[in-house]
Amino acid sequence: MKKKTILIIIICFILFSATIILYQQNKLLVSEDKETQDTVIVNEDETNWQWIEKQKKLYQLSPTEINSILKELLERFSNKDERLKAIAILRLGTPYQLGCLGEESGRDNDPIFRLDKADCTVFVLTTAALLHSQDLEQAREMMKFLNYGTDKEITFENRLHFTTDRNMVSHYFSDITEEVAGFSKIITRKVILNKVKTNGKRWININWEKEMIIKYLHNEYITKELLIGLPKSVGIAFVKEKYFETGLDVVHEGLLFNGEMLIASSSIEKKVVAEDFYDYYFGEDGSSPKFDGIVLFDLTLLH
Repeated sequence: MKKKTILIIIICFILFSATIILYQQNKLLVSEDKETQDTVIVNEDETNWQWIEKQKKLYQLSPTEINSILKELLERFSNKDERLKAIAILRLGTPYQLGCLGEESGRDNDPIFRLDKADCTVFVLTTAALLHSQDLEQAREMMKFLNYGTDKEITFENRLHFTTDRNMVSHYFSDITEEVAGFSKIITRKVILNKVKTNGKRWININWEKEMIIKYLHNEYITKELLIGLPKSVGIAFVKEKYFETGLDVVHEGLLFNGEMLIASSSIEKKVVAEDFYDYYFGEDGSSPKFDGIVLFDLTLLH
């Protein structure tokens, strides 16, 4: 009887040990599988950005090649913020030309949509058009909503010539300055856009003006801490207060990613460039701001 009891104990011990070993092996397999999955995800993300780095810039490509790129972007970057950043990077180096969009007839014969050249506003508009499109035909169609008043004819007079007006009128842009910065940090100014200046002329030679309340974030509140808290992608426009009295709202605009990288079409560099936002805005010594404040807007909205 004693031998039988000892034998049962030994058998139970062996079974218990085997169970422990199997549990540990299974745990290891699960861990390895999870690690493998995580690695795949990381590698997939890295692969997508490596793919971006290998592509020619859009201004160098044919329409057929651009359409192929746009299709690939939709597959690789389902997140709109990341896709916007990818598109912006693919536009680096685009030659600068002031006022290079038009209606292809009437007062301005320049193209309604183009990728071969850009000024700061054209870069923002056409990049937004690409974000919401699967091909160039759709991007061109998008310009009706991005660059003109809602349900209005495509004419020079109906074009949204001023950034703050565009952010209010277009369904695809939205001012978020107060939302992200907070009411206490916002300066508000009443500005009559395109008012008749002291020289008797307007900024845009059309019989149109509009009173706007412009909200902007002053330099003292533009900190690295605030920038870190911004959405992954935002539109950013720059104001100089002295121009408000002349009927002008902003003097420059571009796209800001992760609160750090500014991509914009530069009249100085004569092309689309990427720069560290803080260094660009405040100078390398951090004490020489180029502007008096910023306006922030969302351009990833869907109609």
